[in-house]
Amino acid sequence: MPDGTDGPDLAGELPDLLRRAVRIPALRAKYAPLPATGPLRLTDLPVLTRQELARATEEVLASGTQAAASLVWADGGTVRAPALSLLPDDMFAERVRGAWSPLGPTDVLVNLHSCERLRPDHHFFNRFAAASGAACLPLGPLPDGAQDGWLDFFARTGVTALSAPPETVARLAGAAGAGRPLPWLRTLLLGGTLHDTTSDALLADRFPYTRVWRLYGSPATGVVAQHGPHCLAGLYHPLPHQLVEVVDGQVLVTTLDARRDPPLIRYATGELGEYAHCVCGTGGPALRLFGPADPYFRLHGRGVSARELVDSALATGEVTAAQVAVSGGRRVQLRVVLAAGVPDDHYTHDWIRYQVLESRLSLPSFVLDQPEVFDVVAVDRLDGAPLLAADEF
Repeated sequence: MPDGTDGPDLAGELPDLLRRAVRIPALRAKYAPLPATGPLRLTDLPVLTRQELARATEEVLASGTQAAASLVWADGGTVRAPALSLLPDDMFAERVRGAWSPLGPTDVLVNLHSCERLRPDHHFFNRFAAASGAACLPLGPLPDGAQDGWLDFFARTGVTALSAPPETVARLAGAAGAGRPLPWLRTLLLGGTLHDTTSDALLADRFPYTRVWRLYGSPATGVVAQHGPHCLAGLYHPLPHQLVEVVDGQVLVTTLDARRDPPLIRYATGELGEYAHCVCGTGGPALRLFGPADPYFRLHGRGVSARELVDSALATGEVTAAQVAVSGGRRVQLRVVLAAGVPDDHYTHDWIRYQVLESRLSLPSFVLDQPEVFDVVAVDRLDGAPLLAADEF
């Protein structure tokens, strides 16, 4: 909607979205003052925040009145205070496939996404393969120490396509660079409800015969936009059921599907972006993403709140101040000032790390087992931004 108009004709969708929204107590005061009749523009509606969506989702779950069979996912928060989201059981797979068709009946997809804590990507790619008529091998993460054996198994099984999170793609690219190419791999599916920014140049070098297709989204919105092999680097096209606005640099999403409950109306994703032009021939403006707005950052493609990590560290009672430092979107240091009398040793660091990570719902499960990805470092004092420091270490 770069020209400031309402974009698609929403004469039917907007009143229905509002009627469904006002039946939810947490959203009633937000939308009830709006006119029930007469012309209504999307831009007349207020922005929906993460906190408002989380409260509305809890109320829908408690009432048992969701519009369709749904699955519950987490877009952040803790076990005690989760930020939950409901998406239809089919994850809009048919709608995604209508605009993004990398698979067909002759394909065999191996799904290497983890069934990790309340993250939807493993389930989404299983459903997407089924909607495409393809066979699916829902393996999950490649076992450590047995990668070559599994890659041989995929070749013998007739695998033609692969979906995987960024950390697995990095492993496979490293193996290809070390002389373990994947000549059977025709199609690589990246992203999903995350943002995989693996370099196109690296992928072209390591997988020269593979076509790369990307998706972008979040656990709160589901898949929002798609990128095909002929798209310019870094550009995504909003899917037909996802209306995307960029307002003052902030990406807002409205889902035009009656099964989405609570209704998603001008939801603030926390992502920064701009409209752009793509040469692939897909109609409408494309979206260029710049990354999350503070205090969020990306870790292996997943959005994480630095504020939540700091609060979790302070809640241990062993920390008086904390700061998050991120290196390349792949490593995190939680820098802490220890309380008086707390010993500065690796046992304390490991205990703080465990307590912070164990309660989080938005961090990938593999982080718990890989100290080099998320490390706790004790310092005497903290300078600079209290929540998020872009750094190299």
